[in-house]
Amino acid sequence: MSSKKYCRDTLRKQVLDFTKGKDLKKQWMIEKLVEYNGVKYPNECGHDTGKTSGMWKMGFQLFPSEEIDGYKFIHYSIWEGKVVYNAELNLNKKLTCMSGFMNFFAFGTKCLPASELCKDYLEPLLKEKSPLITSDNGFEFKYL
Repeated sequence: MSSKKYCRDTLRKQVLDFTKGKDLKKQWMIEKLVEYNGVKYPNECGHDTGKTSGMWKMGFQLFPSEEIDGYKFIHYSIWEGKVVYNAELNLNKKLTCMSGFMNFFAFGTKCLPASELCKDYLEPLLKEKSPLITSDNGFEFKYL
């Protein structure tokens, strides 16, 4: 199975399981806040934590996007004490990755093809903690 197909099937199953019973016709988001030194911060690029060293845990957002007629999947981390995005993936309506950006921090941002994003980024992320999108892992469903 290709990385792209694996990512689509796995992400789709996890999102459907996590949103079961929810009204997805309303504006919604699945989110896990970025964490730094045990404190949660909003997933807003540029948000200053006031600290420049410590341990961080990734934040996530997944939400419908009319702009791309699909979904945005954004992965957040901390860089030099500020919330930044680590990756932004554009997914179609079936949750197949179409394109995206990776933040290589000191080396800048790079647009990558979907096959590369799935193979080198999303597939290892989904396999690291399976299932990834669960309440036990800090994810929340909310209406906007």
